[in-house]
Amino acid sequence: MVICFLGDSIVQGIGDTQALGWVGRLAQESYALAPERATALTLCNLGLRGDSSLRVAARWSGETALRRRPGEDMALVFSFGAADRPQQVALAEAVAATRGMLGQAAALGRTLFVAPPPSSDPAWSAANRALGLALLDACAAMGVPGFDLHAPLAHSKPYMSALAAGDAIHPDAAGYAEMAAHLRLWPPLAELLGL
Repeated sequence: MVICFLGDSIVQGIGDTQALGWVGRLAQESYALAPERATALTLCNLGLRGDSSLRVAARWSGETALRRRPGEDMALVFSFGAADRPQQVALAEAVAATRGMLGQAAALGRTLFVAPPPSSDPAWSAANRALGLALLDACAAMGVPGFDLHAPLAHSKPYMSALAAGDAIHPDAAGYAEMAAHLRLWPPLAELLGL
């Protein structure tokens, strides 16, 4: 199986001095549980710094098509939204783009969505929350499993402190480890990775 993780700098793992992010940490755990997965399961981190929902919508299809192989299943895990505020993407535009891409993706294989995490900047965090809730509502309407990463992290003092010490949006290695700890308990993603 090929699993593509698509999104922004939070998917890419910017700020993690261990260069793993949450995607790499979950991959490590999956491979540790079943070492044969390291050759049987292809994980593609397609996160790009600064990508808004609109930019992900513009590139996801072409990038995943290049990674699709005959006879193999493909799953798509999307996570974006943290870059929408600085790029001034309107909420309605983001929702429409998300509906379009997730609808098309779900027709190709298992599709999941992870809402954007909080920021230590209150206005940015509120924008991420509003967008995340709107996108999770869209996911529910389409039958695409969605995970709210904002709520548990917004109430985590260590996570918020790590953001405040950095650039307000990207955590350090410990912050990404905390993200991974929440995501590994989410049944749809845990099942996909064999956790």
